[in-house]
Amino acid sequence: GLTLHLTADKLYLELPDSLLGRGLMITTTIERTGDPGDGLAHQQPVPPYMVEFGRGKSDTLLCMREFAPVVIVDGSPAMREAVGRSNIGPIVASYAVKARTPDGKSSVVDVTALFVGDVKRLRPIDPEGGNTYGGWMTAKADYKKDRSMLTGVTGGKGCVSVVGELSYGTTVSFLGLLDLWKDKPQSIVARRTLRVLGDPERRMRLCDQRLGLAAKAFKRFSDREQEAKTDYYVCRRSILDSAGKVRPVVFYVDTAFDASAYAAVERGLLLWNDAFAKIGCKDVVRVEPFPADPAFNDNSLYNNCVRRTGTSNSELYTASWVDPRSGEILNASVYVYHDVMKLLNNWLFVQTAQADERVRAVTIPEEVIGDGLRYVVAHEVGHCLGYMHNMSASAVIPVDSLRSPSFTQKYGTTTSIMDYARFNYVARPGDRERGVKLTPPRFGLYDYYAVKWLYTPVPDAATAADEYAVTSKWITGAAADSVYRFGKQQFSRSIDPRSQSEDLGDDAVKASGYGIANLKYILGNMNAWISAQDPDFSQRRTLYDEVLTQYVRYLNHVLANVGGIYFAEKMEGDPVEAYRSVPRERQREALLFCLAQLKDMKWLDNAELIRDMPLMGSPAESIMASLVSVVVAAPARVALSAALAEKEAYTPEECRRDVYEFVWASKPSPPRTASTPRRCWATALRA
Repeated sequence: GLTLHLTADKLYLELPDSLLGRGLMITTTIERTGDPGDGLAHQQPVPPYMVEFGRGKSDTLLCMREFAPVVIVDGSPAMREAVGRSNIGPIVASYAVKARTPDGKSSVVDVTALFVGDVKRLRPIDPEGGNTYGGWMTAKADYKKDRSMLTGVTGGKGCVSVVGELSYGTTVSFLGLLDLWKDKPQSIVARRTLRVLGDPERRMRLCDQRLGLAAKAFKRFSDREQEAKTDYYVCRRSILDSAGKVRPVVFYVDTAFDASAYAAVERGLLLWNDAFAKIGCKDVVRVEPFPADPAFNDNSLYNNCVRRTGTSNSELYTASWVDPRSGEILNASVYVYHDVMKLLNNWLFVQTAQADERVRAVTIPEEVIGDGLRYVVAHEVGHCLGYMHNMSASAVIPVDSLRSPSFTQKYGTTTSIMDYARFNYVARPGDRERGVKLTPPRFGLYDYYAVKWLYTPVPDAATAADEYAVTSKWITGAAADSVYRFGKQQFSRSIDPRSQSEDLGDDAVKASGYGIANLKYILGNMNAWISAQDPDFSQRRTLYDEVLTQYVRYLNHVLANVGGIYFAEKMEGDPVEAYRSVPRERQREALLFCLAQLKDMKWLDNAELIRDMPLMGSPAESIMASLVSVVVAAPARVALSAALAEKEAYTPEECRRDVYEFVWASKPSPPRTASTPRRCWATALRA
């Protein structure tokens, strides 16, 4: 095993010769911090550092190498040797052997600088933390050796840990040009843990692009093919041991949550067990409270946690680390920011207050907001198990079904909890009393399908390729059913209107029509509902902004159909089209819907609300101006879709004509005289 010796201000590692050449992993965990924007308490801000020790140029020197790039060689020993010569790991440090143990089987080296120094790969600062706005800003951290110190050494189950208080001067700048701040003092108590890597997961599963899965790339060399290829293997948990027994994934839940929030988190975690049970694996996900053992953090890499963070952000954050040799997920944790309840409060109000009197309040009842917390935690746990977002899951549900009590009670608002479907904004006043469900499902049909594909063993397959021959047919067999369609997340402009964030239903015009009618109802009643609970207007200012944001979101859901193209991940033999233009009628209906909104926005300037808020002008005019710029550009937007259309296309010319006729529909026609040619702006635009 590994042994650390602390003498005065020096730290020594006793490394057995039997571990030379063996994979070691060093992880960094933030214990305490002076600025959560540089990294959250208990976060692992950088990936585990994979290294190995070996002999140097003499017996009195040990060298530390980073892991070599992992490649797969499917060929002769000669090929394996040739590939190996081109894929060695770099030496990143060397250590003089200070002593040998009395039995002559271990070396002792000074590792003070490794554990309490400025090793960039172990730096306890999140490069995409809040201070960089998710990585948009450039961050630098200058290590301050004179202000840093080693504070403790501990050991535990097959590992050793070092705790130190490390100090930096941090600088954040815009594009490296304009400093937001410079050399700001920052101290972080960090725990660095060293452990020996176990054997890698041997049954790796080839990824399939038709399913939303996290994957790791491996370069593959084979003497049976004429090129080196890149294979993608799924990132997943190892839930079965060599005997086929369930190896549970234990999530430790922070006892800093109050009782109701803890119960909601637990429900979100255990939700996944239903899907695992359907493939014969019972109680895969288990939940335990944080142990009282003070050494609990020593093994944080293999402890999956749901933590409550003491920061004011209003979302959840998930981090997971995989074994670079196999893609096996070793650890994943969910960080629940303090203001997530505020976020849920806002979502529930602007999306369901028209139908649910319980959310017409500044403080929403625990049973309602707790179900929302259950939903967002269950979504994040999906990432911890290897799943990516499936943004098309809600688009397979008919809009009218979202107002059906029987349908929504069974299926909720989406077929996958990995969608960004949110709450049932289609529901109208009175629908809840009829039994319409307003919150997302506990689980969806796509989720059951995805768990089956990713985690069902294929014991008769000898190789990953043999296994893929079986698993790929599962997807081909299901491809005709849109319920099992995977829609990639789109950023910036949405091209495929079926794969949008925070939309509902198979008809954006109809769903957004319901949503906008509901926003009008909510805005008209907001004062009556919460004025007594909101004496300083702060909540109404927040909710008014949320209404405006939600309205723009509904418009964008519709606009995505204008010039839209349906995409599908397709393999040979799949009964789907790789791409298809959105039908002409649907594109035109979407454009006309947005044009009609230009005549019906004054309701946004609700005088009763605005008069008690800071001076803001006219939100309606601001949104109207933005929408005008989009619809005027619509003819260019539809060009590619029109070129791909196999049947009657919605052409740029027709789109221009629709915009023209809307603009001039209310204008009186000029008298026709010999001096007034019959030339219109539409003709000019075509020219």
